[in-house]
Amino acid sequence: MARHGECFEVEILKRKIPDLGDIKNPYAFIEFMRRKGYTVTFSDIGAIRGKMVKVEVPEKDLAPIFISPELCVKPEDR
Repeated sequence: MARHGECFEVEILKRKIPDLGDIKNPYAFIEFMRRKGYTVTFSDIGAIRGKMVKVEVPEKDLAPIFISPELCVKPEDR
């Protein structure tokens, strides 16, 4: 999920992390970043339907929110 609520695929993070690889979930992203030596914090955010996980990597100025597909609203659907 981006700043203004738009949903994007995880691959968009490759702009800041070119060697990201094939990350499919927030926990794989957390583990990947920790293996690279970054400090990572995360919190599971309750949702009525679906799941959200906020991840913060201060050294890379990243704070993506991973959400389950049913919570995603595409810009054209607004």
